[in-house]
Amino acid sequence: DAKALPLTRAWCLFEVLQTYRLSHEKTASEFEGLVFCTSAGVLGLQGQAIYDTALALASRLATLSVEDATASDPEDLRMITRLVEKEGGMERMNDFIRGNMLNTLQTVQTH
Repeated sequence: DAKALPLTRAWCLFEVLQTYRLSHEKTASEFEGLVFCTSAGVLGLQGQAIYDTALALASRLATLSVEDATASDPEDLRMITRLVEKEGGMERMNDFIRGNMLNTLQTVQTH
C-alpha cells in the first residue's frame, strides 16, 4: 500500500532481507528482485503506469526506517535484527528499499 505498512513489520523486513540476498547472488540471473505491489497492480510493469500511487509510496519510503519494524514476538524481532546486521545493517536495507523504489519511479516515468 502507499503507506508501506508491511515494511513496518519485522517478518516483512525478513522477506526484504531474503530478496536482498538473492539479488546479490550470481546464480540469481532470472530473479526479479524487489517489486512494489499495490491494489492497483505492480508498480513499474509495462502498462502499469500508476503515477500517483508510485509517488505516494516513494514519499513514504523516503522517511521509512526499517529499524522501527515491530513483531508480536520479541525473540522474532531480535533474530531478524541480528540477520539484518550480518548483511550490513538496517541502513543498508533502507538504502536497498529506496534504491529499488528509485528504479521503479524511473520505469514508471518512461511508461
